[in-house]
Amino acid sequence: MDHRRARTYAVCAVKLDEDHTDAPEGTFDAAVTNALVAIVAREWRGKEKKGSRTESATALLELIRAKAQEEGTVVRPAPDEPDVFLIGDHDADLDHDAEEPAALGASASERIFAWRPPAALPRETRVDAGVLEEAVLIAQAIRHAREDGGGEGGEHRVLERRHVDALLALDAHPSLRALSREQESRYEISAEQQDERERERACRTLELIGEEEAERRAAVAEDLHIGPTPDDPGALGLLDCSVCGSQAFSSDGGDDLGMGVGSGECLVCHYRRSPAIANALAREMEWERRRDHD
Repeated sequence: MDHRRARTYAVCAVKLDEDHTDAPEGTFDAAVTNALVAIVAREWRGKEKKGSRTESATALLELIRAKAQEEGTVVRPAPDEPDVFLIGDHDADLDHDAEEPAALGASASERIFAWRPPAALPRETRVDAGVLEEAVLIAQAIRHAREDGGGEGGEHRVLERRHVDALLALDAHPSLRALSREQESRYEISAEQQDERERERACRTLELIGEEEAERRAAVAEDLHIGPTPDDPGALGLLDCSVCGSQAFSSDGGDDLGMGVGSGECLVCHYRRSPAIANALAREMEWERRRDHD
């Protein structure tokens, strides 16, 4: 259940991080409620519900405020910041001891594929209760078309960047920590979609130039490509193009794993491969190599 809540929080929070001005009220409401339910369920099991229904975001923020006044609890008021609370990560030392960072002398593939905790992983989660509660009131007023607008004196207000920043800060809690995964997923999907468009464009180029022109371009590709040189011995030579099949893919960079997958442009069909796609292909090759080795 916490995984689903973390996923819902991450999807909504990443959208808000990218653009919090485009009808964000329902998105913010879903993100903050799922985040707070996940946090409270981990720290005070059972307190996230009232009967069979989960508590509202406002009620959960009130619970955190109340818990901060108790002795020996995991949450404490932030010094010199009114209505801000810090929830300690009681598993931080255990997690750190269980997983060691990848060794500095490890190979590129070992460094990338080996799990390691972020260098500056927060040991406390910042809950800016005042700002989050303000955002919830603004969001609910707009969602329910209320006349009061969520502000003092009925003033109509909108969500601001500081509200989104307070929401993003919740990701430091162990029950969440899902933003980077969601951001990476969105980045990869975007890169794949762009690569598909590049392939379609390259195929249209092949149709336009015809077979004779394609062969002519392939014949002169070697003269146009700047491959390994004394100044850059690690540069890649001409590679086979995955669209037209010609040995005419001119790389201006290689993948991060050193698998020989280039990013650059084919000198025949002009298919362009991005560094993101080159790295994705290299990861697949590395996984296959490991499977074959096992």
